[in-house]
Amino acid sequence: MIENHVGCYETGSLDFFGPLCVVACYVDQKDEKELNALELDKEMSSSDIERIGKILKEKLNYSLLLLDNSHYNQYVNEGQKLSCIKAKLYNQAMINVIQRIEHPVSKVTIDAFLSPKKYYRYLKNKIVVVRHIEFKEEMSLAMKCARILSQYAYLQYYQNMCQSLNTTLPRGFNILANDTGTFLVQEYGKDILYKVSKTNFPNYKQILERVK
Repeated sequence: MIENHVGCYETGSLDFFGPLCVVACYVDQKDEKELNALELDKEMSSSDIERIGKILKEKLNYSLLLLDNSHYNQYVNEGQKLSCIKAKLYNQAMINVIQRIEHPVSKVTIDAFLSPKKYYRYLKNKIVVVRHIEFKEEMSLAMKCARILSQYAYLQYYQNMCQSLNTTLPRGFNILANDTGTFLVQEYGKDILYKVSKTNFPNYKQILERVK
């Protein structure tokens, strides 16, 4: 049997276009069998993520923090690193969930995206900090659920972005992102990148070099 626990995960940090979506969620022992039946470990298509994401949204106690590109770039311009931004979002999402639980949580798990020492250093000025976190390479059940929920939130936002820009935005940060970014600048001007992309990625400077 699993312990009652909270897990946290993020989607979007490896994509030039689109937001950061951080989700923390709580998993209870009584839900273990039903959640495992969803086969959360399998490779999932967008339709799988949407289908299972809807189920998890209805079933679990969770918190989604979505950081759009404009606010992300504002934090970057203030000198904050991606790992710092993620640490603060993780902490707040976990606080949101833990405050809703009426009994003590057995453990809290997140992906080991940086060392515990650095993680807590980024939070040194926060009044409330979730402590005794397990930084895991292998995901807990709550982390698996948080991953699906964060992917689901990202996909919804991403699809709306594509529709409003009337183009398909590539995932990741490869040459396709540069091609699409160049098209967007030519169509809407360079300020569009501040609204739809992460300006601290190398792609940003590469695109601006292209359109000089």
